[in-house]
Amino acid sequence: MLANETRNQHFVSQTEQRLNASNPNSGHRNLRIYSFLIENRETYQLKLEKNDGHKIASNLSMLDLFSFDVLGGGPLRMNLETLFKRYEDKIEIHTHNLLEKLARRSTDIETELIDLFAAKMLNFIRNPFCIQKVLNTFPTLGRYEPTDPRLLSIYRRIVKGQKPHQTHLCQQLGVSHETYIEWLRVIFVLLMQIGDDRSNLFEGMIKGLFEDRDTQASILVWTYDQDVCLLSDRSFCQRIPNDTHMTMSFNLCSTAFVDYIFADAATVIKGLVPPEFVADALTAWQQAPEPSINISVTKNYRPMLAQFNRRIVEQAQDRVYCAKKTGIVLE
Repeated sequence: MLANETRNQHFVSQTEQRLNASNPNSGHRNLRIYSFLIENRETYQLKLEKNDGHKIASNLSMLDLFSFDVLGGGPLRMNLETLFKRYEDKIEIHTHNLLEKLARRSTDIETELIDLFAAKMLNFIRNPFCIQKVLNTFPTLGRYEPTDPRLLSIYRRIVKGQKPHQTHLCQQLGVSHETYIEWLRVIFVLLMQIGDDRSNLFEGMIKGLFEDRDTQASILVWTYDQDVCLLSDRSFCQRIPNDTHMTMSFNLCSTAFVDYIFADAATVIKGLVPPEFVADALTAWQQAPEPSINISVTKNYRPMLAQFNRRIVEQAQDRVYCAKKTGIVLE
């Protein structure tokens, strides 16, 4: 199932780019997005690269990025594209459902937001500009070998398969051959199906983040009528460096973005109750029947959009993207 002819492999899905298209009413093959080269991060100076934008079909992709065994030099190649598809297929419908619910002021949006977080996290894990950060996040995962003989056979092909593209890719990305292979191994181990229930370590990790009783999960959605939200070539940005809290921010579409915050529960409680009640409050928090997720939605608050767009520029690799070539809110 991992053998196909897909050579042009996106690390930010075409679906997500289409949600930021400059010509959203065109056919899929003709959809375009504006690309800006970061000329100065400190002054947020951006340079439009092409007046008519880039074709999404060939944007934010690399040839054979996730291929690990090119079969006999022919068109077929073993790659990880099939493992990504189950998450990519849900992005557009979840995003549209979320925005439609918000438009009619529905508060039943938790499912869409959690499923979207999985798809957005996938972009982080498979992003070639985040390789070292991914390996630091999962420092030993790529060294575990599957016990299932079928999965073990695939795993060994990731390590020893024919990769005529590998030298060029490693030079392009500035990583060693060993680092590149370890990254592919981590992606496979995270996404491989375990047993017959189609579960995997990646989904278990997502579930654990939202159900961890030592953290408070919060989701902040920001929507805009006309202003544009930037999309990063790294696919995400962070509000603050990870310390006691984990934060990740993602573009949802051209007019919306979302912050996911997983705050240390003890730290949160210390700021809410007198010192003598902290222990009891933390115990009550951890023993609650269901973990809680705080969700807030804010419309047309431009200072937060400016902050988000600035963080995107500060933390992107080389480029940022959006649906408009002028009027980007940065201050």
